[in-house]
Amino acid sequence: MANRLNGASLFTQAINGLVSNYAYLMTGNTGKGLTLENITNPSEDVDKTKLNYAFTNYLTTNFGKIDKDGDGIISKEELQAYTTNMSNGGLTYQQLCELCYTSYGSSTSLLETVLNNFSEIDTNGDGKVTNQEIAAFGIDQEIDEMKDNFPKHTVKGLSIFYETSADKEIEKES
Repeated sequence: MANRLNGASLFTQAINGLVSNYAYLMTGNTGKGLTLENITNPSEDVDKTKLNYAFTNYLTTNFGKIDKDGDGIISKEELQAYTTNMSNGGLTYQQLCELCYTSYGSSTSLLETVLNNFSEIDTNGDGKVTNQEIAAFGIDQEIDEMKDNFPKHTVKGLSIFYETSADKEIEKES
């Protein structure tokens, strides 16, 4: 039997990637957060080899969604609120594609399973999958696997020493 599905690693990868890139981009920045300019043109103090451009691109494309107060700056509080919402509210198909592939462009079997079964996993139809939905899907898969591997067996009697009236009834029905 396969390991039980648990989407926590996908959520961790997405959130940690965003937070790490934010932290790298903040290097040398004395302001209260990141502007779009800070993200698209990092300062000389930023070690660009530590940036994952998938996450940097995500911050750029979703800047307006993350910058809730519209002041042109993503503060650490705004990023924290955004990632908390992702963690609690789930990830869209697009977010999974953008944030959960490794830096080499390959995916894990968990990610492939979630993407291939996204609409089935998204049981409430909100366009997002949560860790709970992923886990429930995994349990359903395990149940189906067990049903396939262990079909129902009928008991023909409770005693191996003598025939019971229940055995006679079962034989009549057969």
